[in-house]
Amino acid sequence: MARAKDVVKLVRDGLGDTTSAARLREIIKILRRNEVSKGLTPEKLVALLEDLGPTFIKLGQILSSRSDMLPQEYCLALQSLRSSTTPEPFEHIEQRFRNFYGERYDDIFSSIEQTPLGSASIAQVHRAVLAEGDSTVAIKIRRDHVKEDMQRDIQLMRRAADLMNLAGSTVLAGVDIVTVIDEFDRTVREEIDFTIELENLRRFSLGLKGERGVSCPRVYPEYSDETVLVMEFVEGVSLEHVDALREAGYSLRDLGDRIANSYMHQMIDAGFFHADPHAANIIVRPALTKEEREEGKKDRGEVVWIDCGMMGELSPHERGLFFDMMKAMVFKDGHALTDLFIEWGRVSDAPGKKLNYGQLLQDLTTLVNRYAAEDAYSMDIAQLLNDIMAILDTANVIMPRSFVMLVRGLASLQGTLISLTPDISILKVVERYVRSAANRRFDPFKETEDRLVQAVATTDKAMQIPERVVNVLDMAEKGRLKIGFDLAEANQPMEMLGRIVDRLSLAIITAGLFIGSSTIYSAGMQPQLFGVPVIGFLGYFGAAVLSVYIIVKIRKGA
Repeated sequence: MARAKDVVKLVRDGLGDTTSAARLREIIKILRRNEVSKGLTPEKLVALLEDLGPTFIKLGQILSSRSDMLPQEYCLALQSLRSSTTPEPFEHIEQRFRNFYGERYDDIFSSIEQTPLGSASIAQVHRAVLAEGDSTVAIKIRRDHVKEDMQRDIQLMRRAADLMNLAGSTVLAGVDIVTVIDEFDRTVREEIDFTIELENLRRFSLGLKGERGVSCPRVYPEYSDETVLVMEFVEGVSLEHVDALREAGYSLRDLGDRIANSYMHQMIDAGFFHADPHAANIIVRPALTKEEREEGKKDRGEVVWIDCGMMGELSPHERGLFFDMMKAMVFKDGHALTDLFIEWGRVSDAPGKKLNYGQLLQDLTTLVNRYAAEDAYSMDIAQLLNDIMAILDTANVIMPRSFVMLVRGLASLQGTLISLTPDISILKVVERYVRSAANRRFDPFKETEDRLVQAVATTDKAMQIPERVVNVLDMAEKGRLKIGFDLAEANQPMEMLGRIVDRLSLAIITAGLFIGSSTIYSAGMQPQLFGVPVIGFLGYFGAAVLSVYIIVKIRKGA
């Protein structure tokens, strides 16, 4: 039911808006001209979005990687919007150069090519040469009035959502329209402010350090601002042109492995990853000089990530969760996967929504087992990720934006790798990366220390149980608490209590053995084997083995 304040807000916004009415008439005219009422083929959809302007072109670019929302033929058609929009006349571009750099902008650039290298919905790029140093650069300049036009169109979308709200729902075909508009608005704001992309490139460059044969363009902040971005020009072959890469002598399999490994590094190690890794955003340039190549040396090429306006970010905690998720997938651990999704996401707080843990566990375990039986080289990771998102949605688990961007990035990356070579499997790359990283990270002493800390924490919580039970019973006796107990679920608390007893026993035993081994160790009895204190290690190891043995006995006795 619409509230009075919703009606007032809609009317007030409409009265205060002097531009949207004209834009709305323009949109209706474009819809009629494209004969939308007769249906939309993929080609007609592309033409329609181009007619509607930058906002809708950007929306089409985003949808081109959303095969979970649109049929594949539409996604493929929308990919043409990524870099082939009609460019602005150079006279307009030149005037903005004068406005920003001054009349003598040729003091900064000794030459600027009038024909753009590429033209997209928000900006176009021109090749130029710096007067100082003769470095070849790419100048990315924002289209005139694009910021105002896109904000106006997004405001129109919000007005439409308000009208839907008055009608009683902002959900269309299972999609929350307000959430989609919010996400689109945030993406647009990030991409039209080039100072954000400049900082992205700086940070991204730091994250790529140490990766051999992988980089991103250098930036020139002294010549850049919100509307203009000057960066290193990358001379090479786009990943879109597979035949040209092959003719240049590059190994497509090697390039694919390097790109996939770089993406794993970005997500897990750096926590800052390219959120739109389609083929047009990756360029391969020579890694050797012309003389070295003439000498017959093999040039593996350098992979350069470009167009860093849209990036994803994972906190250290999220990076750990993602790594553990990948590990759970590799080792087919449905229980761990379920717990990780619950920890990373949140349960919907909408009325009538609640988490069905058992169903979520069953669905994820079934999914893991189904994909485990398939050949990794023929597996569709985009479909796998879409299946996971569908399961989480059914279970009312809402994942944060960071995870959604990660899913989109991986799905887009798969399409890029398949177009490069069908011989590479991103899931195989993930499996190799996870196993390698697990080996690098394994530290038996640190693992034992972590387990001991967890055991002690569990002991502390277990010690509080009697006091909490007394408090609950006291409250119930005084009428301040009502207790509901479902006999059908009575076995669940008992199973939980059994696990608490197990952990408490393990904590006590481990602590006792740890203290004993520490006493021996501190008393000076420290024989070493290959530089490692034997008694200390055996104390830790013995505590773990004996604890497991005693727990098994306890459980059998129960």
